[in-house]
Amino acid sequence: MFDSRPEVLQGDAYVTCKLSTTQYEESRSENQVQVRANPPTKMKSPKEPAQGDLKFFTEIPWCAKHLSRPDTTIWIPYWKRKDAPPQTNLLFTRSLNTPDTLPAVVACYQKQAQDDALVDELKAFVALGEGVGGFPGVLHGGVTMAVFDEVLGMIVDLNHERGVLDDMFMTAYLNTSFVRPVPVPGTVLVTAKLVELGERKMLVAGAMQDENETELANAEALFVRVRAEKL
Repeated sequence: MFDSRPEVLQGDAYVTCKLSTTQYEESRSENQVQVRANPPTKMKSPKEPAQGDLKFFTEIPWCAKHLSRPDTTIWIPYWKRKDAPPQTNLLFTRSLNTPDTLPAVVACYQKQAQDDALVDELKAFVALGEGVGGFPGVLHGGVTMAVFDEVLGMIVDLNHERGVLDDMFMTAYLNTSFVRPVPVPGTVLVTAKLVELGERKMLVAGAMQDENETELANAEALFVRVRAEKL
């Protein structure tokens, strides 16, 4: 039987917390983006980064409504933790990890009955600062794509930390459709869903929504397994 409280997952550390439910067209491009080097599975992360980002979203009612569900496990991306590996994913660890860019990011997924079960779907809440705007008050399209690449790639990162995947993956393509302007500053929900997992390839689809579940953009990413010696 599942615990009735959501969990916060930081690497291999779980922090159980209680959340109050009262707090809470179109251009297309293809890009080869980044290698997803696997984060360490035995990362000991302090609670502060998780609780800080989590607190940010629990004070936004529509976000907290999702995060407070009893069947939810909360996961903090490795690059948002204080002990993130040096020189790893510097775009998000450093450049976009500021109060004016992406001040808070928290992901969550449905609790799994088995520890070694593949997580095939997750949600990520992303706070957008003024510093990621292009046209005044609107999220830059390049940042939209970078956020999609990162969130869709969390399917890889999360399952690696769970011990389900052990390979590195590279983004072979990222097809992005911009449906509506994304206002900044603001907060969006980005979903990632595993569509297909083959011997060498992984196809993941995602969508960016506002608090009213209005779709702002969507994307599809193909990740391919790579060996380190080929890089």
